[in-house]
Amino acid sequence: MSQTATATERESVMDTALLDEVVHWVKTLTAVGVSPDCAATLTTEILLATSESADEFGEYGEDMEEFDEE
Repeated sequence: MSQTATATERESVMDTALLDEVVHWVKTLTAVGVSPDCAATLTTEILLATSESADEFGEYGEDMEEFDEE
């Protein structure tokens, strides 16, 4: 992707990467015997929890920048 990629192109790449990750985990979980519905639900919950954790880390990351400046 070039540096001049539009916001829509970047969102599309992110959507594709996220979809690839979901498919990977659903396939992995179903391969070990988890039902497809349960695998999809579990994968969604994990990704949402990870996203929320990343958001929280972002808040703390701003605080850490203050310490770096001292």
